[in-house]
Amino acid sequence: MNRQRLDPMLLGEHEHGGTWTLLLQIPPDLAYFPGHFPQAPVLPGMVQVAWALGFAAQRFGTPARCRLMEALKFQRLLRPGDRVNLTLRYDAVRHKVHFAYRLDDIACSSGRLAWSAES
Repeated sequence: MNRQRLDPMLLGEHEHGGTWTLLLQIPPDLAYFPGHFPQAPVLPGMVQVAWALGFAAQRFGTPARCRLMEALKFQRLLRPGDRVNLTLRYDAVRHKVHFAYRLDDIACSSGRLAWSAES
């Protein structure tokens, strides 16, 4: 049985001043592509959010699920084979992770992920 991937390939990462930048490659055989516009596959926005939460949990020790999403913006479609930078910053005072995906200098998506409505 041919298993499809669920996660991006992590090509590199670095941390500076509490902000992490990860270089990711989106594999063409991701399980999310079939059925999500078969003629022109795109990475679903909720997958982008889930990846941001997962990578943040590994680096900041934050929960891998959120209760609130703020200021979500999806500006450019992410496609199979794209290499993107994912930037993650944790605001410990407000209990929020800020994330942004960029393809070179082009903003693809961004938002804030929180764990309580009081944040």
